[in-house]
Amino acid sequence: MQLSEKYKKLITYLLLAFVLVSIGYALGKHSVVTGTVNGNMVAASNGGTTSAERLVKIFYMHATFRCVTCNSIESRAKLLVERDFADAWTSKKILWEEINFQENEALAKKFDVVASCIVVSVVQGDEILEFNRLDDVWPLLEKPAEFDIYVADAVKKALGKINGDNK
Repeated sequence: MQLSEKYKKLITYLLLAFVLVSIGYALGKHSVVTGTVNGNMVAASNGGTTSAERLVKIFYMHATFRCVTCNSIESRAKLLVERDFADAWTSKKILWEEINFQENEALAKKFDVVASCIVVSVVQGDEILEFNRLDDVWPLLEKPAEFDIYVADAVKKALGKINGDNK
């Protein structure tokens, strides 16, 4: 019976070690950001924007811990952008950036972010010219057609701004 107790303790310790390593790995994943330019902190994992050209930059703002719903919102929105705006995506007129808003407090404050959301912005170089925070992605996730229209309309509006259409 004593041997059985030793195996139980060993298995318990191994499982505990696995959980701790998993938590450490999850917390270690984060986005790298550049410094501040014109008071606007812009993330650089997509290479940043160095030209004077206007671009649409979509920020997926998330917390350190990401639930299934958070991941679904990001996945659905990113697939929509890649599919419906393929030309702009391929030509890098649209960039996608994942930002942990708990680690990038300056950008979270600029966008007034307190929960995971999508922010569609118009950027020029490293300056954020304007942005639209899409808070309604949460309730619309269960309504795929409405979700797609909501996100697509925001992206179309931002693309119009970089193409000279001031609607």
